[in-house]
Amino acid sequence: MEQCSLVDAMLDHRNDLSDVHSVDSIDSGVMGTAEVFEHDLQSIGTEKLFNELQRVKEDLKSKDGEIRRANEIRQNTDREIEDLTASLFESAHAMVEQAKYAQANAEQKLKISNQTIDALILENSQLKKSVNELKQILNSCRSSSNMSTTNNS
Repeated sequence: MEQCSLVDAMLDHRNDLSDVHSVDSIDSGVMGTAEVFEHDLQSIGTEKLFNELQRVKEDLKSKDGEIRRANEIRQNTDREIEDLTASLFESAHAMVEQAKYAQANAEQKLKISNQTIDALILENSQLKKSVNELKQILNSCRSSSNMSTTNNS
């Protein structure tokens, strides 16, 4: 469409010349037309370059926006990772403290149980000793009683 208007402009320029049949007027018309054509080509090239520049600028703005959003997402993700890491360490610390408390409690119960066992073993030994002493006394009493019954008979 632009080429048609360019050709029309060239023809209009030739029709405007005062003497269409003279060589000078044709040459000047051709030169003027060539200059107009060259100027139009430069305008078209400049316009295309300008449009391309605008498109590239818009693409860059779009890419900048994407990069900004990606950076925000990365920062949010980094913060979430830091928060989760801190939470994980807090949970691990609490679990370790709880395990230490449970271990200390179990060790205390074991110590008390061992002391109770030792006390029961000692008491059992003393009871056995007392039973043996009582048996000896009983045997001694029986022996004495048997001797006295034998002596009396």
